[in-house]
Amino acid sequence: MASSTNLIRFYLIAVAALFASSFSAKCEATTVSLTPGPYSNSRRKSFGSRGWSTRRSQLSPSLLDDAFENENFNEVEECSIAKNLVRGAFLRILSDLTGGTPLESIKCRVTVTKDNMFEAYRNIVNEGSFWSLWQGTPSRTLEGALLGAFFILGSTAAKKQVLAMGGGQNLAALAGGTVGGVAQAVVMTPAGMIFTSLNVNQGKKGYENDNAWTVTQRIVKEKGLKGLFYGGGPMCLRQASNWSSRSLFTEIARTNFKLSKFGVLGEIGSGVIGGLGSCWNTPIETIRVNMHRDVSMGKESQSFGYYWKTIEEDQGMTGLFRGVTPRGIQAIWQTVFMVVVPNVLGI
Repeated sequence: MASSTNLIRFYLIAVAALFASSFSAKCEATTVSLTPGPYSNSRRKSFGSRGWSTRRSQLSPSLLDDAFENENFNEVEECSIAKNLVRGAFLRILSDLTGGTPLESIKCRVTVTKDNMFEAYRNIVNEGSFWSLWQGTPSRTLEGALLGAFFILGSTAAKKQVLAMGGGQNLAALAGGTVGGVAQAVVMTPAGMIFTSLNVNQGKKGYENDNAWTVTQRIVKEKGLKGLFYGGGPMCLRQASNWSSRSLFTEIARTNFKLSKFGVLGEIGSGVIGGLGSCWNTPIETIRVNMHRDVSMGKESQSFGYYWKTIEEDQGMTGLFRGVTPRGIQAIWQTVFMVVVPNVLGI
């Protein structure tokens, strides 16, 4: 237990250092005109550790003078790629260490067993210790860094492009979430396979010394490198629908329902709505977990339709929504870190 505590303390220190570095680079913002025609223009500002500076386009300077009073202008922050990568990595790692990883462990256990959320928690702790909820933290931290970096990089680029083309905030949020989610799937498919294997086989005879590296070696030996990417289709669909829903519903709550006027509490409330609203795709996650479970146990992975039909026949439609409670809590947690915080910071 002491070693687990020290490990988590080390990761928290590392995350703090990552956080400090994420605000040391220089950023730029573009005031983008949403007015079509020859008067469409932009003004750029630089900000960050080097202070503020302004440079204007040579066209329509009088129009730009009124940019902040003109509702046809949107300001879009343009951070360096490196800064967005660091910011994304920091936010995702922090969300995992503070609750995301335990919730993932519980959700995975509920999905593949008959346990409810509380039974899953109790069984995980009884089979190991309280810190077993953070099993796989080293690999999860690496995964989280890559996932967060890919998500923020993809989502901010997509949102900036949509706003620059004259799209609204809701469309920008939808595009940002979709692109960020698809970018994550490249990393998350093998990472999800390893994490599911660690949870499914925990406490079983012959798997006592499992870690991320031994699981990877076993899967590659049995299935080849492609074995790590089984379930890639459902994973890509899940991530795209996850983050497009979270981003869109959060933005609707912020702007259409005007929750943003209530400050930080309103922003968090928007994230709660966005997180819960994304749980409609739980059947996709249920099938993904079952695919990964079979591969981790040395079985042949079946088709998406096969798992859907089998689960529905055995457990009814409710079986496709197993784990929806811990997943809903996890969705809220991740949405607050990966959608609400960037909104508040203007990323």
